[in-house]
Amino acid sequence: MKKAATQEMAAMYPNRTSSVHNLNGSEKSIIALLARQDSAQVQSIWPNDRICEYLLASDSRRHTFHAWIAVHGTVIGDAAETYRFLTFAKSRQILAHAFDSCPAGMISALGKLGPYAKPKHVYAALHQVLAPAGPLANHLYQAAEIRDDEIISLGSASTMPVSNRVFRALLKCKIPAPTLVELLWVIAQLVPMHDEQHLVRAIAQGRQPAAVLANLLSLMPFPNPPFEHVGALVPITTAEQLRKVGNEFDNCLKGGEELACALASIQSGQRYFYRWDGDHPTLLAFCKCGPIGWILAERSGPAT
Repeated sequence: MKKAATQEMAAMYPNRTSSVHNLNGSEKSIIALLARQDSAQVQSIWPNDRICEYLLASDSRRHTFHAWIAVHGTVIGDAAETYRFLTFAKSRQILAHAFDSCPAGMISALGKLGPYAKPKHVYAALHQVLAPAGPLANHLYQAAEIRDDEIISLGSASTMPVSNRVFRALLKCKIPAPTLVELLWVIAQLVPMHDEQHLVRAIAQGRQPAAVLANLLSLMPFPNPPFEHVGALVPITTAEQLRKVGNEFDNCLKGGEELACALASIQSGQRYFYRWDGDHPTLLAFCKCGPIGWILAERSGPAT
């Protein structure tokens, strides 16, 4: 019966099947190109003329095979039994056997990975994103194609203790996946201190990664200044004050990346800003310099 099926495929795809019955160097190269790190296992499971069943499979079906191989290791015990299972079982059954479940949309997501086998951690991360459903899974459902780095980043993101509403707010900003994970790490630190509404507002009002980060860091209270108010020298003790000075002086601290960097340096205890409110108003930045203590590093006046 299987021989008849192979002959039928050979008749349907004469140019593709006529060259795979005898695995010469060219055919092995094709298998190595598609199967990559799994090429030895693929040739063990689908030897000789059976290899056409692997080569003629759809992208999603081949990725189903590779996901199963990735989970079950590099050594194929009973090749004949493995061949029967992978060849005749439904894709959903194969994935459930590999991961203990087959989340909704996983088969179609596999079809967006292109023709080539992926490393083991990509399949694991894809399952990790899709298993709980939710906004991250919906993001992959709607994607026309899915990159490896995006899957891995979203897999990391799925472990963050962040609400679905916050996830949705970030995804609306269309922030690249690696940057998304970095912002989620910051948000995860803020979750115990701020309610969901404040976090969502900070994201929605920022839109761009640097602006979102600045808004998130603005939610954190400043550490105590290195020295208190001295005459006309006044410490800037909130993010809103620093932003206000940036607007008043028309400098880079109005928002965006420079403000985010300044707020991060304040939170890390490396920099603190003061305002000179005497003649010739000036913004002063003091930096911590090891055992020397705090030194004046920058000063700037209003834009002219």
